[in-house]
Amino acid sequence: MTDFISQDCSNETAKSPKFTKVYDKGLQRMMDLVKDDPNAARLWAFLVRKAGYDNAVVVSMAVLGEELGLSRRCLHNKVRYLEEVGALVVGKIGTGSVYILNHEEVWKTAEEFKNYHQISVQALLGKAENKHLPKRLTHLVDGGKRSK
Repeated sequence: MTDFISQDCSNETAKSPKFTKVYDKGLQRMMDLVKDDPNAARLWAFLVRKAGYDNAVVVSMAVLGEELGLSRRCLHNKVRYLEEVGALVVGKIGTGSVYILNHEEVWKTAEEFKNYHQISVQALLGKAENKHLPKRLTHLVDGGKRSK
């Protein structure tokens, strides 16, 4: 019993569920996207879900395509649309992109940190474009599933 209590208290933040704060503007964005462009809504929701505490995520078009079942051309159009409507900003990192969500619509961390926005991005790696990575890293990308 003591071990459980001490472990629970010492890892309180580690065990806290992930959350995303969605403001009224974010709910309106979601409703508008679902009505006007369902694939853009799916892309936006995926990015919101995968973004780190800093509202940013690095992910390739190949990974987005695998996850959402959309072509590269379609994804490019949806990203451009989301930029045009102010849902996100896209930065380039080499040949990849960092997607930064509008902090007035969604927020991934405590409110008091909104004035100290530092980006240390969550990066998603896909197996198809990273076959050269060591087997151990591939194991991590697989989410812990061991392939024989």
